[in-house]
Amino acid sequence: MAVGAFTFTDQGMLSLLKGDIDVNADTIVAILVTTTHTPSVTADSTYANITNICADADYTASFTNGLVITGMDFTSPSSRNFRLDAPAMDFGNAVTISARYLYVLKRVGGTFTGTDPVLGYMDLNDGGSTNVSSTNGDFDVDWNDPNGLFTLALTP
Repeated sequence: MAVGAFTFTDQGMLSLLKGDIDVNADTIVAILVTTTHTPSVTADSTYANITNICADADYTASFTNGLVITGMDFTSPSSRNFRLDAPAMDFGNAVTISARYLYVLKRVGGTFTGTDPVLGYMDLNDGGSTNVSSTNGDFDVDWNDPNGLFTLALTP
């Protein structure tokens, strides 16, 4: 699938910069959302703002509280360059799932609450207008490599 770049919500980037979201210590999870949701960098600040979460049986059976993203970390691939990256996510190997967006959130408790903050999202069908799907197959999502979630280059 042609995965688009990761897009931070305004509040997600602010929370990351202020340390309110700690990708090493907090529970960071991914959820799948269908094409009927319209992403917004300003309005999608909490879990309560996300509509049309994937309801496919294979998804809800295992990921009602999101897929925990392990190994998310900041690295410095070269001087004055910093990257936030994580391993690919595996939503199953013999699953039937249909989704358009992947949202990344900080889950505060064991289950979602409406106030759990959204870090950002990515379009799973960049350049398209429909859901991507698997039918009794793999549903894996890899970040927009080699850039990871995002890369920051500092000047002087």
